[in-house]
Amino acid sequence: MEYKQFSHFSFDLWLTLIQSNPEYKQKRNRLMIDHFNITFEPTVVDETYNKFDKLFNNINEITGGNLDAKELWLIFLAEMNVDVKLLNLESLQAFNEKTEKLFFEFHPTLIDERTPQLFKRLVSEGHTISLLCNTAFTESSFLKKLLVKLGIDEYFSFKLFSDEMGYSKPNIKVYEQMFEEVQKLRSLTKKDVLHIGDNPRADLWGANNFGIEARLLLPGETVVTVFENN
Repeated sequence: MEYKQFSHFSFDLWLTLIQSNPEYKQKRNRLMIDHFNITFEPTVVDETYNKFDKLFNNINEITGGNLDAKELWLIFLAEMNVDVKLLNLESLQAFNEKTEKLFFEFHPTLIDERTPQLFKRLVSEGHTISLLCNTAFTESSFLKKLLVKLGIDEYFSFKLFSDEMGYSKPNIKVYEQMFEEVQKLRSLTKKDVLHIGDNPRADLWGANNFGIEARLLLPGETVVTVFENN
């Protein structure tokens, strides 16, 4: 595939551009246990969180909708034997603020540190780029600040997050909205747009179902090496 033929590049975020910080997961588990007085061992909390994280992502992908993050936390906490009837929005907000502080202390990192240089080159060559991200436990408000911290926010012409749109990839509405935003930048056809991601269902099938090309990252590839080898 010759990438110079495309005028606009749409990128997935998690496991395409960024990866989690392993230290964050450990600290987050401890925070959950302390804040909500969870009695399970940290390993059980971690296993349960990962199970529900995958489940909620699968639900969003299958239904095309987007479960609210606060609802996800309540479901998870109920599984941890927390009496959710005793919780309120203030308690959840306090936890959210603590989580945000922790999130940025042990923040996700770029999979390839050369990503800002790649984006700068693409934009300088006349391409436009955007972000198309499904969210679950981690809300878009965190991720927007993270993009600035990682030095890549300035290169995106626009950013779309499932918790703000109300639906998730591979829902065709996600790609319709992305294409509508592209049209606001300049008049392009679907053949001018390429979406790049790591998820066969959400990224590859979703984009192709809408009618645009998609490139799935292979094991060991990064967005930088994809463009280097072209």
